[in-house]
Order: sequence, then C-alpha cells, then structure tokens
Amino acid sequence: MLFLALVFGIVSGLVAWLYSLYFEGLLELVWKIVPQHVIQPGLESLSKRYSWFPSLQKTACVYTVVAATVLGFLCGFTQLLMGSPGDLPETVRAIHERGRIPVKQAPCMFICSAMSICAGGSLGPEAALLALCGAAVSGVASGVFGFRGKRLRECALMGMTAGLAAFFGVALGGSLFALEVLHRGGLQFFEVASYAIATGLVGLVVFRALLQRPFGAVWDFPATFPEVDYRHVILGMMMGALAAGVALAFMKMHHALHKVVHHMRLDEHKTPVACGTLGAVLIGCLAIVLPPVAFWGELEINTLAQPTRPLPHLWPQGGAIYGTGLFCQGSYPGWMYLLLGVAKLLAISISVSAGFRGGFIFPLMFAGTAFGQALATIPGIPFFSSLPPVLLAMTAAAGLNTAVTRTPLATTHILAILCGQSNVTVPCLAAALTALFLTNPFPFILSQRDREDVHLKQLDEILDEEGNVMLMARDVDGHTTANINGRSFDVQIDRQELLAGVAQTMHNGAGDDQVNLTLRFTGQGREEPIQIGGV
Repeated sequence: MLFLALVFGIVSGLVAWLYSLYFEGLLELVWKIVPQHVIQPGLESLSKRYSWFPSLQKTACVYTVVAATVLGFLCGFTQLLMGSPGDLPETVRAIHERGRIPVKQAPCMFICSAMSICAGGSLGPEAALLALCGAAVSGVASGVFGFRGKRLRECALMGMTAGLAAFFGVALGGSLFALEVLHRGGLQFFEVASYAIATGLVGLVVFRALLQRPFGAVWDFPATFPEVDYRHVILGMMMGALAAGVALAFMKMHHALHKVVHHMRLDEHKTPVACGTLGAVLIGCLAIVLPPVAFWGELEINTLAQPTRPLPHLWPQGGAIYGTGLFCQGSYPGWMYLLLGVAKLLAISISVSAGFRGGFIFPLMFAGTAFGQALATIPGIPFFSSLPPVLLAMTAAAGLNTAVTRTPLATTHILAILCGQSNVTVPCLAAALTALFLTNPFPFILSQRDREDVHLKQLDEILDEEGNVMLMARDVDGHTTANINGRSFDVQIDRQELLAGVAQTMHNGAGDDQVNLTLRFTGQGREEPIQIGGV
C-alpha cells in the first residue's frame, strides 16, 4: 500500500499540475491579458476619438458581463457535446455505488469546470480536482494493477484525497475532507485513511514542487489572535449555531431557486447551453454590482480581511460603480460585509443551478468570513467587540461550511492552516461540531450515506452470580460470540433466547433472580452450564 500511495500521489500531483496550468492560464488570458492589452486601450481610444462615447470608468464593466456570458455558453456547449461530467454529489454517489470514479467523465470535467471558474461562477477547482484525480487513479488502479471491488474503491479514495490535499495546500485537512464528505456523520473508510493521507502528502509535494509554490497560510488578517480560553470556545458554539441557521436558510433558498429553474423548463442536463448562458449573465451582473462575490473566493477572502487589497482576478476591480478603482474605495462598512455574504450564497445557488462545475467549499468559506466580518464591525456587543475579526470570520466559516458539507474535522484544520493562526482551531472546532449536530436532519448533499459493506455487531452485557461480565455479540448472519473472563467462544444459542430467558425470570420475580442456561461451545467439544444473573 505504501508503494501505491507513492505511485498514486505522483499521478494525482501531475493531474493537479496540468489542470492548474490550464485553468490559471485561462484566467490570465480572460481577466488580465485581454482587458489590459485589448479592451482597455480600445475603450480609451474610442472615448478620446468620439466625445459622445462614455469614459472607460463607465464602460469597462460591460466586459465583465460579456466575458462571463461567453464562457458560460461554452461551458454549456461543452456539456452538450461531451455529456455531463458530474459534480460533487455525483462523485460521492459513484464511490458508494460503483466503487470508482468513471474515467470517461474526466475530459468534460477538465474542460468545462475551468470555464465555469473563469466565468466568475462561485464554484472552485476543488471538486474538479477531487473527481479528476479520483478518476485518474481509478483508471491506473484498474487498468495497470487490475484491482477490482473493494481494493479499487480504496485506490479511488487515495486519488481523491491527493487531489484535495494538493489544491488546499493542506495535506491532512485536504485528505480528511475527501474522506469525510462521503458521509453525514464522520469518515467511515477507516482502513484506508492512513494510506490516503500519505497519498495526499505525496500529491501535495509533487503538485507544489512542479508549480514552484510554497504551501501554508494564504490569508493575511491584520489582527492576530494571541490566546484562547473557555469563553472563545463558547463563542465558537454560538457562531456555529448562527451559521447553522444561515445554512438552513441557504438550503431553502437553493431549493426555491431550483424550482424556479424547473418552472422555466430549464435543466442543466437537458438544456445545458441555455442554463449555462443564463446563469453566466446573472453571475456577470452580480459581479459588476458586488465585485468581491465573483469567482470561488479563496483569494478574495484576503480582500475581505483587508479591503485595500485589489481583487485577484476580476476586471474592472470596482464594477459598474467604481470602474477600474477599488470597490468601495477600499473600505467596507458592516452592512456591505453582510450584503456580500448573502450575495455569495445566491451566487453559489445560481452557479449550481446553471450547471457550472466545481466545488462550493471556498465559496461557503467566503460567505462565512463575510458574515463574521460583519459581526466584528458592530460596536458595543460585550466580548464580541474586543475580539479580532479573524476569530469571528473563521468560526462563522467553519460552521457554515460544515453545515453544508458535513466535514467538521477537515474544515477546522484547513481554516486554521490557511489563516495562519493555530489558536482559532478549538473555537472553529466548536463551531463546526455545533453546526453539524444542529443540521443533522437537513442534509444538503443527498448522496452522502453510511457504508453498506460494514455492519456493527449487536452487543449485550450480562453479569453472572460472581459479578463477572459476559459479552454476547451477534453479527448480521446470526453468529453469536461469548466473551467470558477475557476469552472468546463461539456460541450455539440464540441471542434472543438467552435475553428472553433472563428477562422472563426477572419479570416473574424469581426469588434468586437467576436462570440456569447451558451454553454449548463449538470447537471445544463440551457443554458448560452457566448461571446468569440480572442484566
């Protein structure tokens, strides 16, 4: 398995590297090279030549809508030609039902997910890399090594963990995310977890080495969080509860929008071109009104932390109001953070309904960060007002992302690493777990489920007259094992008969409250009477 971890880590690192070169190159072309060398000089020339032509500050935002619309159309057209590449819920379903990620979906995912990203949609590369690396490793495992069944599924999981670890730049957190997101209540593929994390580490090293990039903190919040005590943990629980409420509102909004789309007779699978084009128009319009909500939000979180930082991708920076200048002139009031958070959730829903391909992990973290920053600007709240914004931002992000994706451990670790402040770990964990428990009855990713190949044994504890403990364990096939004084025996007796005998004796009020039963131990060639006391 260690050899496989090395091989699959290298394969996943190469796939992630190729995909990163592709989508980053497309981003550079659409949002930097073309605007700076074609659009801006052309608009300035027209403005100078014709007095009636509006200035660059007023016309630049048109490019945002046009570029988004063209890329949205291409995304839908690609799916029309090549078929649907699936999404995060379908990847989860494939692991549970097929034990692999189909390789045939990888080319379409490779092409159209990058177009979705470059159109400004609020879905990121993480889900694409999850599927691409999982599909690549599935192909290698079945085609080269000849694995099938359970072994093939374990290999697919190793590829998925490597894809997320590479993109997040967090080996442990990214790997845990791929394992946790498959279920609603915690990771269950425990037998492959350590090897999957090792694969994630190898994939991360290969990916970042090829790109010549370091890994570690990405966000730079101005104020640090020096120490943590019990009050911050309680605060984390409160933020988790608030985030759970926001997550439930988001789910209802998304389902309502989905109904509207179907009422319009649009479907991402049947009418991908119309869905992609209309969704891109809406995303483009949203981007020129509130520029920070464009794209998947990973680097835009830095702008939320320090609004004087320019947005990393969008042109023009200021949208329809501020043109090529900084949005809000580099200073966001509290209500603006709140508006950005709500708009980001709307953008996620539009992107998903439009058939854009990608993950909503970083977009949810962006929305949570915006809500946390909004709370930090409210004066006069006891204890809250004295806290650095990074704590409120990260706990809100942890709660919101966990409520939707069901990944408390991975989300906590990723946020702590990317913000570069490890002291937020415990409050973030409190927020994540609180949100997880409060939203248990309301799953968003419906394909998440428990494993069907693992069954827990029924276990009952009985005391004999001397106080010794006898454990009776029965599996789904009816096989019963007795553990007496630390020794295990196969038992030829019906577990229900044993328990019924004890219960009947107790119900009848026998004087000694005991029953004599004979257990026949197979393989021992003997029968042994055992006097069983109360349960």
